Amino acid sequence: MNNRLIIEAANAEWNKALNTGNIGQLAALYAENAMLSPGNGKTLVGREEIENLFKSFVDGGVHNHMLEIVELGGSEKTIYQVARWSAQGAEINGENPTFGGITTSVFEQAADGNWLTRTHIWNVNQ
Repeated sequence: MNNRLIIEAANAEWNKALNTGNIGQLAALYAENAMLSPGNGKTLVGREEIENLFKSFVDGGVHNHMLEIVELGGSEKTIYQVARWSAQGAEINGENPTFGGITTSVFEQAADGNWLTRTHIWNVNQ
């Protein structure tokens, strides 16, 4: 399978997990000791911390998350992605705010052949 197909499948699985509120499945897409920075200068390490962050997003009304690949590359065992992301927030005064930014992820192929996110960083357009 080529890198684009791998990333497209990973993005579809990630979006589906977040958009359906399946945060356990979302966290399972990350390596056990994955690092994530949500654009606030802090770094989270491990699935539990990552799961807690995304649970707070879903509990806060984040939905309709989408990813659009800007660039990708890599090798047999490591692939990176730069993508535009967008999502909607909880309804406020009859409107759903939309926000987004750029995200960068590095995926590694695990021993079982599955691709897991090793690092994930994003920013938010103001």
